[in-house]
Amino acid sequence: MLLAADIGGTWARLLATDSQGRRRLASDTYASADFASLADVINTFRQQHGLPAFAAACLGLPGPVVQERSATLTNLPWAVEADKLEAECGIGQVVLINDFQAAAYGINCLTPGQLLTLHPGQPAPGGHRLVAGAGTGLGVAPVLLCNGRYVPVASEGGHMDFAPADDMQQDLLRWLWQQWEHVSCERILSGPGLELLYGFFSGLPHPGQAAGVSAAQVSAMAAAGEPVACRTLSTFVSIYGSYLGNVALLWPAPGGIYIAGGVAAHISDWMQRPEFLQALQNKGRLRAIINRMPVYLVIATELGLTGAACLAHQLVTSSAGE
Repeated sequence: MLLAADIGGTWARLLATDSQGRRRLASDTYASADFASLADVINTFRQQHGLPAFAAACLGLPGPVVQERSATLTNLPWAVEADKLEAECGIGQVVLINDFQAAAYGINCLTPGQLLTLHPGQPAPGGHRLVAGAGTGLGVAPVLLCNGRYVPVASEGGHMDFAPADDMQQDLLRWLWQQWEHVSCERILSGPGLELLYGFFSGLPHPGQAAGVSAAQVSAMAAAGEPVACRTLSTFVSIYGSYLGNVALLWPAPGGIYIAGGVAAHISDWMQRPEFLQALQNKGRLRAIINRMPVYLVIATELGLTGAACLAHQLVTSSAGE
């Protein structure tokens, strides 16, 4: 039996499959903050579903991973060690990967109905890909096409500096500097970022006061036409587009830019508005290069979990062949 997990700052999603990775035996979702460690989550999952020991596990984690064996998570107070998980959770072999690496592995498993084309571009079947997206944090995974196989690469590109594109965004940056010396793109392009933007446009004097309205409430108010919420969403998708265009200059993706993460799927109407694509492609002399890249919004709900399950199966298959 195999274990796959997609761990986020808000939710921990776990899946148990048979040794071939084809049959789902059990799955569950837990609030990450309710647990002191990842081992507690895994053991709760095993106990609740009456599962035996796992032959192998692939766990997607939100933070830097060292040699697939250890990680300190960015938005959770957990330090994760593969050796300890193997001993404490009865797992034969554990591989740790970045959560957006896991999401990128899941792209090959998507059906056409799980993708929304935001820009058709000029797809190059033999081209590299880029997978990025916002949830509790902001994840990025360049995907290399090597010998006919897509190989996702871990990165912490969500923590790059926020680059204002106009006077209003300059004011936003100065406002955020009141709380953080380093303002990363993740501070804005995440669920908590929507809350910050709404606070900024509401005229709050300090970012620390911006937690009174949740991201879900902001989205709901925008859907109802509330002006401040609408301005928040319009600015959010513009900054999102500009950020993705910058990353695509660093890692050109003629095979497609894939936008994952829970935030974009929940605001798909706003992601289809012109300001998103205009900001993504507004790269001066290199606009034509960005314009050729297809842009897809992933609307599948278990992309990271699917990718981790695929990798867990590869792990067992490669071990059996040794």
